[in-house]
Formats: sequence, structure tokens, C-alpha cells
Amino acid sequence: MSDEVVTHSLKTWPAPFAAVVRGEKTYEVRCSDRGYKVGDLLVLLEWDPETEAYSGQTVLAVVNHMTASGEWGLPDDLCVMGISTIGAARRWPR
Repeated sequence: MSDEVVTHSLKTWPAPFAAVVRGEKTYEVRCSDRGYKVGDLLVLLEWDPETEAYSGQTVLAVVNHMTASGEWGLPDDLCVMGISTIGAARRWPR
């Protein structure tokens, strides 16, 4: 396993995105198809399913805890990441 930090860009629906920004949601449940690990960075990109477009809002988070696939009764295709945001949400150009 590499010690290299990987940055993952992830589509995130408005309600969970807002909860992360407010500090209420400190985890991400995702398919374990990207090799997520502690120390990786997550760029959460707000996605509006009604318009099927990105809003331009982003927030950066670091993975500080992992519950991997198959642990603690998780299905083999899911993982749970404990996250902490880094800075405030920001707008990115479309």
C-alpha cells in the first residue's frame, strides 16, 4: 500500500453537501471502488439531481478514519470514511 495521498473528486447531492459544510455530517459512505485510505483528500462537488448539473460549490475534506469493506458488517462493496473539512466551502468555475 502506498503512502501517497490521493485526491478523489466526488459528486455529492445538495442535502448531504450542506450537512458537511455545516459540520453536522462527518462521514462519507461510498462504494469502495477507489482504494480510499486515511490521509486521502476528498473534493466534494455539489451536484443538483434536478438540473443534472454541478452547482459550482465545493468543499475539501481529509479522510481521518476508515471502516473498510467487510468490516463490522459492512457489505463488501461499501466503506465508511470519517472526514474533517479543510477550510470553508468555495465556488469553482464551471
